[in-house]
Amino acid sequence: MKRLDGKVSVITQAGSNFGRTAAEAHGREGAKLYLQDWAERADRLKKVAADLESKGIEVDWGVHDLTTGAGAQDLTQAVIARYGQVDVLVNTAMEAGHGVFLDMREDEWDLSIARGLKSYFLTCQYIGEEMALKGYGKIINFTSIVAELGSGGAVGWGTVRGGVNSLTYAVAHSLGEYGVRVVALARGAMESTPYTREARDERLLRLPFKRLGLEEDLVGPVVFLATSESDWIHGSVVYCDGGYAHAAATDVEHRAVSFPLDRRGIRTEDTPRERNWIDADVP
Repeated sequence: MKRLDGKVSVITQAGSNFGRTAAEAHGREGAKLYLQDWAERADRLKKVAADLESKGIEVDWGVHDLTTGAGAQDLTQAVIARYGQVDVLVNTAMEAGHGVFLDMREDEWDLSIARGLKSYFLTCQYIGEEMALKGYGKIINFTSIVAELGSGGAVGWGTVRGGVNSLTYAVAHSLGEYGVRVVALARGAMESTPYTREARDERLLRLPFKRLGLEEDLVGPVVFLATSESDWIHGSVVYCDGGYAHAAATDVEHRAVSFPLDRRGIRTEDTPRERNWIDADVP
């Protein structure tokens, strides 16, 4: 038996990298899918749906404007009409980029808030009500470490993701009494982001595994958080960022260039002695 057999998962902005990844992960685990995206991305959405169907996954899809209550209601009704239930909601929608704060236009700000935050509120409200009536459900809101870091080059993005975190806390306490579990899943610096060479190098300095994140790194968490195995994780932000968000900046002279000891705690002859202070801890 697969981990999501008998479940129906709704994935927003499923034509994006992260929406597609979540849809594929849930579909492989037996979930029936309903995928949403915006009108200008309909071709991408249709392609994702066709690809999933070719793999034997049951999927339906629709273009819905989730920046309005009417659009969120249409989405909810479409899912219920097709499957008769909704068990999991994965919000991945976003519309914000990186750029200089003083150059950001008002319309860009408004679109960021509408798609990246208001749509989460509305889907949590409308789909969350269906889950509450049933007495159980899972809501997973994609967010970002930028909500905590406060990047000056991503003001709209950081503001929206900070709002998603706060919304997640509030909705968790609003819907928890009805059996609905609500969490946020925070990703970090990703390989798919078109960083400059300098920006990429700066991020790698804070990543102990010396690589950026991949979409497949999110597969385990996005499945686990949708199953009953994670029922006691509620009202929290779960970090899937390779340690980036909580890694203090380390001075170059304190970074390891070789492993100073063997596994028994004995210094090997050919190991350079970069860390003289460690001698005090070695018998």
